[in-house]
Amino acid sequence: MQVALVGLGVMGKNLALNLIEKGITLVAYDKNPHAGEELLSCAKSQGMADRLHIVSDLRDMVKRLEVPRSILLLVPAGELVDTVCNELVDAGVDCNDMIVDCGNSNYKDGITRKLKYQNKFEFATMGISGGAEGARHGPAMMASGSEGGWERIEPWFEKVAASYNGDSCFARVGQSASGHFVKMVHNGIEYALMQLIAEVYQLLRLGTGRSPKEVAAIFDDWSKGQLNSYLLSISSHILSLENQKNVPLADLIDNKVGAKGTGLWTAQNALELGIAVPSLVAAVQARHLTNACDTTAAQEMTYATKSTNNVDIDLEELKDAFTLASLLAYRQGLALIKGASRTHQWKVDLSKTLQTWRAGCIIRADYLDSVAQGVEFIDSLDKEAAALRKVTGQAIMSGLAFPVLSSSQTYLATLTTPSNGHLVQAQRDYFGEHGIKTHSGEMCHLTDLVEIDAKVR
Repeated sequence: MQVALVGLGVMGKNLALNLIEKGITLVAYDKNPHAGEELLSCAKSQGMADRLHIVSDLRDMVKRLEVPRSILLLVPAGELVDTVCNELVDAGVDCNDMIVDCGNSNYKDGITRKLKYQNKFEFATMGISGGAEGARHGPAMMASGSEGGWERIEPWFEKVAASYNGDSCFARVGQSASGHFVKMVHNGIEYALMQLIAEVYQLLRLGTGRSPKEVAAIFDDWSKGQLNSYLLSISSHILSLENQKNVPLADLIDNKVGAKGTGLWTAQNALELGIAVPSLVAAVQARHLTNACDTTAAQEMTYATKSTNNVDIDLEELKDAFTLASLLAYRQGLALIKGASRTHQWKVDLSKTLQTWRAGCIIRADYLDSVAQGVEFIDSLDKEAAALRKVTGQAIMSGLAFPVLSSSQTYLATLTTPSNGHLVQAQRDYFGEHGIKTHSGEMCHLTDLVEIDAKVR
């Protein structure tokens, strides 16, 4: 099998080594010649250089490939993807060749490109998760599209991807650019889980007075059971680290958190599609708030420091609350994928989507079996639901911030308890005559139901 790869940054380099290790002959290119030299050096040191060909330009790369060609792009999202695609057309690719965008591109760009290049080559998308380590040893790979080119390379990519219980974490999850949408939502869930873990740490550290090492021990204990996950495990490891002066690593790091944009895209698309994912949105906003002092609105958004309160948290209840909040983050993400699939007619297979998340990716977790059981399983977690209510209340009373924890409780409560939407409907009709819908399904106005002598002015 022969494949080309354009883009030999950290992810590209590690994916390249993975590809040739699995027996694929790779033709690789990067506009920075040092990137190609570094890859070749690594391949030689690992005895795999015979299956690697570094080229100095795209025209040479296209000439070396057997037809029909399969070309992977791992370049920064945005205009550069189009630049490379156009350069490949000039270099000689044709309509039978397949080019796969493997970067973190916006799925809307993928839809546009699929139409833009339909008479020049097959354009496909694939989200890849797992960071550099995953790319090297087996990432999660969320591909999309029905292009015939997938039939050529799919069996090989099933070997390149991570595996879970013998099943590959590569899948064509749906049509069009759904692979990038699924990867985007994956990252949105990632934001929520990271923030949730940070909130539980904050509650234990400042709310109960535990040290980072003590919190690490609690997370480590949770990781030995049903809550085992990559993010919880690395958080435990991080909190156990100290420098030579025994200062916790956590106390040496600034609180401002960066972002690449996929979390923001998740929030934006959820709002556009009218699908509620409050835990995911809250995590994005939490990152924004860490940088509030650097914004032009800093003076309006910066308030005096307030004291916080100690709280008495039962660790088993906290564990139950964390369990349910984690499950709800995944369920919100899957609801967003399902809604987008319905809107765009992508026919996304949620079981295949979850399979790609089983190993290799950042949000891998043993409890994905529970996530797969759906809403019915969530409805059976009465003890965990009670714990989420209680712990959320206790946490807020500490005076600390818990955006994802409280959003998760609000999400569940909104969907499982009486709504207050009737008053908001009435308010809208009162001042704007937008209309109301009664319990019988009738559309009318307030004045059709009751007599109003004079409205408040």
